[in-house]
Amino acid sequence: AGAERGEARVCLRLEVPDEQASATEPANGDSARFRLRFLLQSASDPSLMVTAADVYRGKPETLRRVARDHRSAQEQLLSGLATAARLFPPIQAGLRQATPEEVLLTPVTAHTFLQEAAPLLMEAGFGVLLPAELTRAGRRRLRMRLRVGEDAARAAAPSTGTAALGLEDMLAFRWDAELAGEALTPQELAELARLKSPLVRHRGRWVVVESDEIAEALRLLEQGGGAMAAHEAVALALGDSERLAATSLPIEVDATGHLDSVLERLRTAQTTVAEPPAGFRGTLRPYQQRGLGWLSAMADLRLGACLADDMGLGKTIQLIALLLERRERLAPGEVMKPALLVCPTSVVGNWERELARFAPSLPVVRHYGANRPRAGEAFESLPDGAVVLTTYGLLRRDVQALATVPWSVAALDEAQNIKNPSSRTAHAARALVADFRVALTGTPVENRLAELWSIFEFLNPRLLGPLAKFRREYALPIERYGQVEVAERLRRIVRPFILRRLKSDRSIIRDLPEKQEMKVICSLTREQASLYQAALDETLRKIEGAEGIERRGLVLSLITALKQICNHPAQYLGEAGPLPGRSGKLQRCMEMLEEVVAAGDRALVFTQYREMGERLVAEIERVLGIRAPFLHGGVARGARDEMVRRFQHDARAAPIFVLSVKAGGTGLNLTAANHVFHFDRWWNPAVEDQATDRAFRIGQSRAVQVHKLLCAGTVEEKVDLLLEQKRELAASIVGAGEHWITELDDVQLRELFSLSPDAVIAAEGADGEGADADEVAIPLPRAAHREEERI
Repeated sequence: AGAERGEARVCLRLEVPDEQASATEPANGDSARFRLRFLLQSASDPSLMVTAADVYRGKPETLRRVARDHRSAQEQLLSGLATAARLFPPIQAGLRQATPEEVLLTPVTAHTFLQEAAPLLMEAGFGVLLPAELTRAGRRRLRMRLRVGEDAARAAAPSTGTAALGLEDMLAFRWDAELAGEALTPQELAELARLKSPLVRHRGRWVVVESDEIAEALRLLEQGGGAMAAHEAVALALGDSERLAATSLPIEVDATGHLDSVLERLRTAQTTVAEPPAGFRGTLRPYQQRGLGWLSAMADLRLGACLADDMGLGKTIQLIALLLERRERLAPGEVMKPALLVCPTSVVGNWERELARFAPSLPVVRHYGANRPRAGEAFESLPDGAVVLTTYGLLRRDVQALATVPWSVAALDEAQNIKNPSSRTAHAARALVADFRVALTGTPVENRLAELWSIFEFLNPRLLGPLAKFRREYALPIERYGQVEVAERLRRIVRPFILRRLKSDRSIIRDLPEKQEMKVICSLTREQASLYQAALDETLRKIEGAEGIERRGLVLSLITALKQICNHPAQYLGEAGPLPGRSGKLQRCMEMLEEVVAAGDRALVFTQYREMGERLVAEIERVLGIRAPFLHGGVARGARDEMVRRFQHDARAAPIFVLSVKAGGTGLNLTAANHVFHFDRWWNPAVEDQATDRAFRIGQSRAVQVHKLLCAGTVEEKVDLLLEQKRELAASIVGAGEHWITELDDVQLRELFSLSPDAVIAAEGADGEGADADEVAIPLPRAAHREEERI
């Protein structure tokens, strides 16, 4: 080998010809020769080398730089070259000399050395030195440049001074080829194609140009120019070169003309600061002024925006300020189109109050109730700049009317309501026609990247491409294979359209108290443990023989069953039996609530099940003598508003408020509470954080304590450990949910769901002894566990 156990090894150094040229020349004739010089190199310090000529001179002081035994240096050189010649035969020509120092190579042979021989020689232990410009890292490659610029219609029309860009506008583009950073004409490419060697001298520089690359470049140049939609051009310019037709050539995208100016404004929009409009009745914090400036800049560009500030940072007032600013910027005599604001039913009253408080000059039109207009013509007589307030349910129901109205702004509050791209709600939202679209959400991505796509398809249609292609090129590589480079490419595209600030950042807001999160570990009763094990064993037997949708359904059903058992056996069994003494979690919750009330504090208690919420209300009244209100999906809007008002402002109201996660977890301001209890877990960090943020938000003057109740040794505790990992994933585009559990194999499922020995309350049974975790004899009742709707 090149340096078997020796102190020195043979090294081969490739040198480009000395001739200089200013134009592309054939480099495979007699006029150009590459030199492959022979050297002896120190095996321990590759920077120490001597030429073959120095080896033959035999000066000890020179040879000792690379070899301790200078007398064997010549033998090492010649024997090493003989071995190297077997891997690269052209070396044999040099060995015919009495004192071989080099061998001359044609460009074709030099290219063979670069591509084939050099890797083999290095693997065999030889030193190989190549010109930097001919290595893979420093190689001057042929590349294509896509120039996208002004559309023909805009170029022909007089300037209107607007920087808006329609994503369906068609923009002109053309291909250019570059070699070593210099433009190539089609004629020069054709001349390169006629050469026999990939190693050529172009304008005085040696470059490697493969024949298939030349053919690909010629193919693209022959296409000339064309037109592409602005949404595609924007994505390409932001870094999504994968959209282009498959090509082996590296591609750079240059935005020119109007597109370039739009992209520059897009890049700087998040640093724009705007003063509150004159009619705004309130104060915007500095970060909220930046939010207003960003929304205004995006509206000017007519590019959809997702305001994804953390809960409690005032997304509501930033949007209200924008609606008012749009109206106040109108020129005299100019009429403003109406704006549409879609929100969950539970926060309609809150939006009405906030609009009246901060922008009393904005006319608000309520589009709900039995007497609401059903035809689009009814909206033609709206007051100038009116804000039409409606719900997601009515958007879905009245889409034919709402989609005929040209809105100035279409805003979705709690935009995660359109996270399912195939839902009727998402389709209805995408059908709206508006100059500017905005989504408000604290969690742009909750469960899967398809949800991010759904929000963006509303904001900027087709920016992320068709859903099937998005799943194939982004969702699958990121979610299944964790490909960081794909996630980064997606971030580059969506980042300019999302503004997200976190309230945990003390530089954003300084008057928000800290929140303390703690896990409350509870034990199961013997009854709970028996039901848990029986449900687990029976369902796992079914899962072992199931596949596909059936298997996923069984896993999700088991998750629901086990969570209900952890809450209370009566919930799982669907019975109206007694509550005390049957659930360790309920008992611990009552103990802690008693301490809260005794200290004069107030608490929110969240559950995802309506039947459990009703049991909590009953137990709170039995234990504490307090009739707690319960806000769930079946409560009318007026009653919801009254519940919130009393809890917030009436000192005589019950200090405990029970809420369902789905109906009360978003959009409500409940800062009167300084304790938040998560009685059962949604298993989605984003959803749980939103619920906690009903109390942990601006206006809160006390530290907030968050209590998350978990049953020890059960799936609740095990999944809780995984939630922390999922929380990190959600921050980088992907979130958490329950469906990932359905993808686990049978062994993993049993490990995740199995009951640990420490799960059961000791000495709680009638016989005075605790149940063992594996002591299960209670069969599932025929009328047991049924699916409950999350509310």
